[in-house]
Amino acid sequence: MKKFFKLSVTVIMCIAILSSSWTLFAQTESINVYDKLKPFFETLYYVEKEFYEKDNIDYNKIVDQSIRGMLSGLDDQFTYYLSPDDVNESNIEQNAKYGGIGTNVTYDAFYKVIRIVSPMYGSPAYKAGIKAGDLVLTIDGSPVEDMNYMEAVNMLRGEPGSLVKLEIGREDLGVLEFTVEREEIKLVMVQYSITEYEGKKIGYVRINKFFGNTSSELRDKLSILYANDVDGIILDLRNNPGGYLTQAILVGSMFIDSGEVIVTTRSSDGFVNTYRSIGNEFEPLPMVTLVNNGSASSSEILSGALKDYGISPLVGEKTFGKAAVQTLFPLSNGGEVWLTTAHYFTPNGNDIHMKGIEPDILVELKESEETDEEIDKNTTMENIIINPEKDNQLKTALDLLTEGI
Repeated sequence: MKKFFKLSVTVIMCIAILSSSWTLFAQTESINVYDKLKPFFETLYYVEKEFYEKDNIDYNKIVDQSIRGMLSGLDDQFTYYLSPDDVNESNIEQNAKYGGIGTNVTYDAFYKVIRIVSPMYGSPAYKAGIKAGDLVLTIDGSPVEDMNYMEAVNMLRGEPGSLVKLEIGREDLGVLEFTVEREEIKLVMVQYSITEYEGKKIGYVRINKFFGNTSSELRDKLSILYANDVDGIILDLRNNPGGYLTQAILVGSMFIDSGEVIVTTRSSDGFVNTYRSIGNEFEPLPMVTLVNNGSASSSEILSGALKDYGISPLVGEKTFGKAAVQTLFPLSNGGEVWLTTAHYFTPNGNDIHMKGIEPDILVELKESEETDEEIDKNTTMENIIINPEKDNQLKTALDLLTEGI
């Protein structure tokens, strides 16, 4: 009885505090937010007062689901909530190895499932034929629409060597079934190669993601390429889902002259932030950039700037079209709200959100009947092997680059 009384008082106090907070907030707004959310507080009160199994009420779960429901009402697939447990899980890909199928994913609010932004190059998902834009409908028979984002992500992970069965929705092909064997996923942000092609020495760099160490890794790889006196560079941003805006600026600075605009962001109130190149120590070389539908966010910031300045033609397929800037707002429970707060624009003022960037030379990837075992074995290594004979987009880029040198 004492437990119930204390719990009741706590809930009522929380409601009172929230109500007063919202009332104060609403006084500065043209819309009375508390009146809009009054049904929520009423529901919480009735749950506490009338629900039959009061001892089984999990208020942490109520808070988590309430926030997720609130954000889903915005109909913005790039705005999301991470619970405290989700925050811990979300750090795995940045700081450790993990067992999984190797996909970059986002939550699709329209279909209420997981959408594949891109399979990691050479990962189990990549080798199984899972593609950017695929919708994950079920995982081991469980409907994804019944899960939250991190529950679905955690089900895709597992011990290396274990199998996961997926039902995938793909446009024009309907529902496809995949059984994928998980592997240890090692995270290398930047990979490189040096190859002789048509009598020229060509440096190749692939940026997998824009995380905290991407720019420093790229600087190290470019130093190796320049030390080997390469004649030109292929920059591969295919299946790169993006990452931190700051890393996109630092990476862009390695190719764009100091002081030039790399990207601008505009918030809903019209506030504009302009991000400029800080310059770098590398002399410009002829360059071609590879993109596809899995190139998103920071990849599009970089490729859009390179295209606008005429620094590098884009070869491949139209990019993903994510020009939404997410801002992290930490919550008192240890969770995080990632809210779309602005859109970014290329140096020429192009808003490519939900549109993507068209390549200068459109080349659709031809599926090879053979598996490039050498590439597959080296996808977690920094120094990799490339084979343009099994990658027609890469071959087109190499032909274009060597013709211009």
